[in-house]
Order: sequence, then C-alpha cells, then structure tokens
Amino acid sequence: MVDGLAVQKQATPETFEDVSELLRTANGHGEAVVPYGGGTQIGLGNIPSAADIVLHLSKLDQIAVYEPADLTISVQAGCRIEDLNRLLAEHGQMLPFEVARPREATIGGVYSAGISGPRRFGHGSMRDLVIGITVASPVGELARAGGMVVKNVTGYDMMRLHFGALGSMGIILQLNFKVFPNPPAQRTVVARFDELSDAVSAAIGVRESQLSPTAIVLLDAGGASTADLDDAPWTLLLRAEGPADAAAQQTARLIEATRTGAIGSDVLDDEATEALWLATNTLLEAAPEEAGIGIRLGMPASQASQIVERLLDSTQERDAKRRLSLDFGNGLLFARYETEPARTDELRHIWDEARVLGTHATLLTAPPTVKHEIDVFGAEPAGFGLMRALKQQFDPSGTLNRGRFIGHL
Repeated sequence: MVDGLAVQKQATPETFEDVSELLRTANGHGEAVVPYGGGTQIGLGNIPSAADIVLHLSKLDQIAVYEPADLTISVQAGCRIEDLNRLLAEHGQMLPFEVARPREATIGGVYSAGISGPRRFGHGSMRDLVIGITVASPVGELARAGGMVVKNVTGYDMMRLHFGALGSMGIILQLNFKVFPNPPAQRTVVARFDELSDAVSAAIGVRESQLSPTAIVLLDAGGASTADLDDAPWTLLLRAEGPADAAAQQTARLIEATRTGAIGSDVLDDEATEALWLATNTLLEAAPEEAGIGIRLGMPASQASQIVERLLDSTQERDAKRRLSLDFGNGLLFARYETEPARTDELRHIWDEARVLGTHATLLTAPPTVKHEIDVFGAEPAGFGLMRALKQQFDPSGTLNRGRFIGHL
C-alpha cells in the first residue's frame, strides 16, 4: 500500500542494470514506479495518481568505495544509515546528519526526501556533503555526476536536482560523500523555561552570538517527552562538538548565555547527547501515520514567538496531542499532532490552520483521508514553472512517483 493505494507488483533489483531494465520496461508500458528505501520517509508526498510497481532498493546496499585517508566514501542507495555509521566510526569518521530510525532508513531514501536535521546549522546540509551521484533515469539510462574528489564540482546541478525530489526525476543508485572526523567530545546543554518568550530570546541570543553550537532546538512539553526530558513548558537544546577542552568551554558559555529566564539547566555527555538527538529526530520524520500528522513550517527566528503563539491559539481547541520542535539553526518549525483514528477530520483542520502561518509549509505525513485532494507541499513555490519543465524533460511519461511531488508532478 502507498497512501492507501494497493500496488500489484513488487520488485527488488540486485544490480544497477536490473533497475535500468525494470524502468525501461515500465516506461514502455506506461506503468508508474514508486521507489522505496527503508520506508521511514515514505509518508512524504502527495497521494500518487498511479502506483503500479514498488521498487525496493534494499539489495543495493553495498559500500562501493571507501578511502578513509581521503575522507571520501561511495555507497549504494539501499545502504542502511546504521551500517554506514558503524563503518565510519571504526575509522573515527562520520557523516554529520542523523535520522530517527537508522536501522531502517537508507542513504538514498534520506537524500531523496531532503532530510538533513538540526546539525545542518553547524555542518551544512546533507546535499552539501555529496561529491558524486549515480542515478537511473525514467527510461532506464544510467547517469553519473561528480566523482570521488572533494574539489570536483562537475555535475553539481544534478546533485542538487535529486536532493528532496522524492525520486521523481530519477532513482538514486549511489552517492559519494566527503566525510568528517568524529568530534572527540559532544555535549548538549538542556535549558528549561516557563515562558515561551524567554526561551525564544535565549535561542535567538545564542544564534546571533559568537558561540558556535552545531544545533539549536526548542521543544514544547510534548516534544520534550519524546526524549524523556524533565517536564517543563519549554526546553532549549544546544549541541556543542569538538575537542574536549573546547567543548567544555563552549558548554559553559552556552549555559551562561541561556541563564536569563531559565528555571534550570543540565549538561549531557557524549552518549546521552547522541541518544537525545536520535530521539528528538522522530519529530522530524515522515513515516506513514494512521492517526497523526507531521507539519514543517518555515520559521524566521525573528517571527518564532508570533508563529508559535498563533499555532497554539488556532489549534488549542482541537482534540489532538501536540509535540513541537523549533529548529532555530535552520529556521524550521516541526509540529506533530495525534488523535483517535476516527477523528482524522481534526487533523485536516489543524493542517488548514497551520499551513498559512509560516513562510512555507509541508505536510510531512498524514493519513490518506487528510491528504486527499490537497497538495502536501502547500502553495506552489516561485520556481514551480522550472520544476514542471524539468519533470517534463526528465520524465514526460510520469513513470516515477507519478503525482507525488510538488504540484502533483
């Protein structure tokens, strides 16, 4: 099932050539193909206008090339994030992004969904880490761009094209990354506040200071409960990474910077830091929901208090459990609401009320009854005409993820 649509065929290719042949045949027969990685982001996208074949990439999970000394790695799209992280950790290296379910999430699926996470503030987006890409076009042709050299910028536009495109322009088969040394130490300052205004002021103050946290996230009480944090109306999380002495100094300065208005603060060490951010990333994912929705809003830091207050006012009468995560480093607000399966009408009303509050809005995940007859990507962006032209150029038959991308492309 994909958003309530029954799919008759399943395919699990073992080679790039298998993918090419399947796409070539599907395109010739007018069949619609839905690429599938680990399923952790498959809730993102409009309801397909057709879905004939689900193309599982789970067997394309190999490490193609790894050169630790060169800080580069090339991995097939079906490689699980956990497996990739384990290999890199053996060499004291990392890719600085995290997902909620690394045992299931695949590198190609995360890239296709355009996921980066809060550490994007300190390390750049996942797209910025890619130095090479291999994709299969809707007609089965293999295309490559970039390479295994960090300075190689050939094909940069192609790498940008497929980031966050849901596989609608081509199926990602392999990605080349530049990797980073693991930080010797990680700390998270957890500052608790009674008042939203104090928490927002602290977050903006840190963001605009000379301090250099790699992530700045504010949680409401519901969001904090996701990570089993102490019950407080608002909890500010500030992540510090680097050599042990530098991380300790940064932590002390972050505590001092958030002291005004705070009702208490704690510091988490390396292991607890990783567990905390792993847990809070569940607020950002787009796994399918039967009785819940996930919303992402553009949130300029200067308008954070107004947007949150309007969101709380507009949804307070709704019979739904709320969890909020405000990513001040990247200007995003994530809101999740859960209700009884029979009350999904409440979720549709919440989306209608929330989507007009930020600078842009995306319905990350929702039951099909909520997604029916709407565009989950909100208003068409300014460059939509170009997107439509690209879709027509790369996939005129609508073979890949038909109807799921922006504007039902």
